[in-house]
Amino acid sequence: MNLRPLHDTLDTLEAALPSGDHEASQRLMTDHLQAVAALSLVVERPTDAAIQALRDHQQRVLSRMVQLRDEAAAQLQHSGRSLRAAHAYLQAEAL
Repeated sequence: MNLRPLHDTLDTLEAALPSGDHEASQRLMTDHLQAVAALSLVVERPTDAAIQALRDHQQRVLSRMVQLRDEAAAQLQHSGRSLRAAHAYLQAEAL
C-alpha cells in the first residue's frame, strides 16, 4: 500500500502552518486523520517501515505546530508587557 498521499497531506499542512490560516490547517489535519483511520479498513496492510516513516513525519509536523504555538504565545506575552508599559508611561506622564 502506498502512503504517499498521506505524506503529501502532511507536507501541505506543514507548508500552510506559517500562514496562520488555522481553519485551513484544521481541515488539512482532519482530512489527514480520517485518511489514517481509514488505513485500518484496507485489505493490503502497509509495511511496518512505511507506517514508521508516516509516524515520524507526523511527529515532525506536530513538533512544528507546537513550536509555532509557543512562538505565538511568547509574542502575545511580549505584546502584553509592552502594552502595560505604555499604559504605565501614560499614567506617569499624566501626573
